[in-house]
Amino acid sequence: MQSPNIHEMAIYTRRVNAVLDYIHTNLDDDLSLEQLAEVAGFSPYHFHRMFKHVVKETLNKYVNRVRIEKASKLLVFHENMSLTEIGLECGFSSSAGFSRSFKVFYGMSPTNYRLQFNIFKSRSVTFAEKHFRHKMQAAGYLSIDIDETIRWAHHYVHTAQIVHFPPVKVLSIRHSGLSDTGLTPELSHAFDKAFRQAHHNGLLSSEPEIIGVSYDDPYLIPLEKCRYDACVTVTPHSESRDDLEISTLPGGKYAVIEIRGSIHLLWLLSGLLAQSWLPQSGYVLDDNRPIIEKHFSNPRTDPERHFRSQWCLPIRGK
Repeated sequence: MQSPNIHEMAIYTRRVNAVLDYIHTNLDDDLSLEQLAEVAGFSPYHFHRMFKHVVKETLNKYVNRVRIEKASKLLVFHENMSLTEIGLECGFSSSAGFSRSFKVFYGMSPTNYRLQFNIFKSRSVTFAEKHFRHKMQAAGYLSIDIDETIRWAHHYVHTAQIVHFPPVKVLSIRHSGLSDTGLTPELSHAFDKAFRQAHHNGLLSSEPEIIGVSYDDPYLIPLEKCRYDACVTVTPHSESRDDLEISTLPGGKYAVIEIRGSIHLLWLLSGLLAQSWLPQSGYVLDDNRPIIEKHFSNPRTDPERHFRSQWCLPIRGK
C-alpha cells in the first residue's frame, strides 16, 4: 500500500476509528470484512489493507481479540451473567466455541478466569493495591508510608459522589496506548491538538472542558492496546468532517471522585473505585458507556507532575 499523504491519512484514520467504534458496540453482530468495509465506505480489498496500515493488526485478529477482551470484562464485573450469555454477547455462536477461544487467548478457562479475577470475590489485597505498592517501591518513594496511603485511599473512594452528567459534544483525537508512569508527550500533544483544532475552527464551547475518554480497563487490557480519546467540549452545533472528529458523550449516571496527586495515586484511586467501591455500592459497571476523566491541569507543566482531575465511572442499577 502506497504511503498516504497527511490529509489522506487523517481521512483513513477517522474512518478506521469509526469502524473500531462499530466493532466494539456490535460484537454480537456480523463483523465480516464486507460489512465493515461498507461501514468504512471502501472496497473490501482497500479497507483490509487500510485497516492493517492504521491499526497495525489484521482485521480478524483485532475482532477476535476485542471479543475475548470484552468477555474478560464481563466475567470480572458481572457475576450473574452465565458463560453462555457472555459468549453470545461477545459474538460467539456457542459456549464451547467461546471457551476454546478464551483458553487459547488467556491460557485458562473462562470459569477459572472469573474465579481468579472477578471483583466480587473477597480478597485481602486488590489488584490496584498491588500495582500501587509495586510502582511506589520501584520508584523509590521511601518518604511515603505506602500502607497508610492505601488505608486512606480505601476510605476516600467510599466518599464517591453519584452524579448525572448531561450529553455533551466534544472534538476528539484518538490515541492508542496508556502509561502508568505519567502523561506521555504523545497524549499531551493529542490534548493540545484537540484544543487547537476546536479553537481554530471556532467550535470551542463557552466554558471548554478538557476530557479524557477511556474505553478499556488497563487491568485487563495491555496498556499499549488501550483506546483513549483526548477531547475538548465544543458548541452544540458542531459537526464532523473529514479532518475533524466530533462526537457526543452520552452522559448518564457516574460515580465521581476528585483526584489531586501523582500518577500512582490516580491509578490507585481509580482502581479502587472499580475494585473496592463498586462491589459494595449496589451498582454495576455500565459497559455501554466509557470512563470519563475531567482534567483541570496539565501534569507535564505542574512542578510536581501532579494531576488535578475528576474520575468518573459509568454505573447503573443492578
